[in-house]
Amino acid sequence: MRATFCLSRILIVIAVLCFTVSAVQSSEIKLALDSPPDLEKSGTYVWARVFADHLTAQKLFVKEYAVNALGNEAERLDQVSQGLLEVSMSDLSRAGQLEPAIMGFTLPFLWDNMEHLDRALSTSDLLMRFNEKLSKKGIRVLSLVALGNAVGIANTKKPIRSVDDMKGMRMRAMDKFQTKYYEQWGCNSVVVPWPEIYNALQTGIADGYVNPSWVPVMFKHTELIKYYTNAAMNPSLRIALASEEWYSTLSKKDKELVDAAVSAANSANRKWVADSEEKALAALKAAGVEVIPVVPAERARFTELSRKAYPDIIPAEYVPKFMDAAEKARKK
Repeated sequence: MRATFCLSRILIVIAVLCFTVSAVQSSEIKLALDSPPDLEKSGTYVWARVFADHLTAQKLFVKEYAVNALGNEAERLDQVSQGLLEVSMSDLSRAGQLEPAIMGFTLPFLWDNMEHLDRALSTSDLLMRFNEKLSKKGIRVLSLVALGNAVGIANTKKPIRSVDDMKGMRMRAMDKFQTKYYEQWGCNSVVVPWPEIYNALQTGIADGYVNPSWVPVMFKHTELIKYYTNAAMNPSLRIALASEEWYSTLSKKDKELVDAAVSAANSANRKWVADSEEKALAALKAAGVEVIPVVPAERARFTELSRKAYPDIIPAEYVPKFMDAAEKARKK
């Protein structure tokens, strides 16, 4: 009888423990990373780390998952939209598949720098309007996150000092949108998934790509890249993507905590960007890559040609809205 009683108590304790573990697991906020956990070289990891630490300090526990541990970009987008993944550091073009106009934040030579873009975000309702549409598809953009410093042109072939120098080049394109401004520059392009970039550069499938200056260093492309044109085309952006189902069902208090974590992460990310550019360019030079500036007259030519592609990158009716937002936020 006593043995039966003890056994019953043990089973009850086990049941309580299982329930407790289950409750903890269900309240865990999953955060999928998009880069190695490197606070020195990855702006998106800086954002993710501060976001997670801020929430964990408030007893909202965040668990980080390594790059692709929960699936590739497309799979993570699907999980977020279904409420299976709370937060994903993602490619902005993934949101662009659901709302094409959001790609306006990536238009080449529209924003002077990240500060300019942030002023536009704070003085316009563009992101809010996009989130109204995206929320109906199960996702929410928590933040536009700087991947690194402004985007430049990396290549294996020759110094690029002007648009004319782009002729004869075959550039790696991230997607069909990127091919549009390459066409305006007079060069060829080929869409290559990021994991295949090294091989594409090595075999000559692609001669180069556009990305912030830390990218060739982090991914060891400096073994192949010989030239980097510091064109400052646009801020290099990713997004912090959240499940609308998760966010919308948070209590008022927890939603305020998440919003505060986003704000803290944004501040840390922007500070990292401001501090990282000189380090990244120095690392390129140390790896033997020639860093090339673009004179204002040539940047103006890149700008003029790139803007002809805007209606091919985003719905034409949104072009004046982005142009107006950029102009109003531009320092005189």
